[in-house]
Parts: sequence; structure tokens; C-alpha cells
Amino acid sequence: MKQITIKNLTMNNIYKCLDLKLAADQVKRVAPNVYSIAESKVNPLLTPYVIHLDDEVIGFVMTECDPNEIEERRYWIPRFMIDVSYQRKGYGKEAMQQVIDILKMNDECNYIGLSTEPDNDSAIHFYESLGFVNTGELLEGKEVILKLTVRR
Repeated sequence: MKQITIKNLTMNNIYKCLDLKLAADQVKRVAPNVYSIAESKVNPLLTPYVIHLDDEVIGFVMTECDPNEIEERRYWIPRFMIDVSYQRKGYGKEAMQQVIDILKMNDECNYIGLSTEPDNDSAIHFYESLGFVNTGELLEGKEVILKLTVRR
């Protein structure tokens, strides 16, 4: 059985990460990996990871931890994507659960947040299937915020 793992972004996997593709209807909804990687190199609060299926790179995720943010926005997942050829096979759900587990290792992580466009029904359903709840709040007036309570 193939294994999903979350690994640090390195010189050994960066180029495969840059080659990942989204479905046509997702391209305008998710920032390109090259943009996210560049952003993570100038913002020390961001951590990029590569999603592997055994030795194959199949996705990208970036987390944010801002100790100065309010408790409910301290831990954030600003980017998550799975290559179009690996979507709808359960790999994204397993990868996101592993990212949640990584963030939960921080004792002060009580909530994990993320956002998506309000009309992105498939993304909202995906995140809700992992326990995220739509808060009804908007990020920058355009994306709905979803929150996962990991401990109280």
C-alpha cells in the first residue's frame, strides 16, 4: 500500500513541486507553488512542505504560525494543493490530516484556520469532511474562513 508523507521542501524535491498541476477550474483559486515558495523564503512565519506518495511528489502545503496573532488565527494553512492526476483518490484527505497532526504537536495549538472562496463548494465540503467549520467570517472581504478546533 502506498504511503502519504509530509516532507520538508528541499533541493531534492523543489523542482518536482514546481511541476505540479491543478485542474483547469482550480488554477485561479490557488496561488502557484512558485509564488508560495518565494513567499516562504521572505516570511519566516511560513513553512513550505511537499506531499509525497512513497517517493513521488504529488502535492504542496504551506503552514503559518504567527505567535502575535489571536489564538484562533495563530495556526493557519494558507496553501494546499494536490496534483490533478492524484485528486479524488483520498490522498489529499490523508495529507491534510497529517498536516493537522503536525500542527497539533504544538501545545498551544487549539485551533487551525484556513480560507477559500465562498463559491468553492468542493473545497468547503473537503475541509468540512475533516472537521473544519465555516465561521461565516471573510478574510480580506473575499474568502470564507474555516476553523478546526483541535483542543479546548
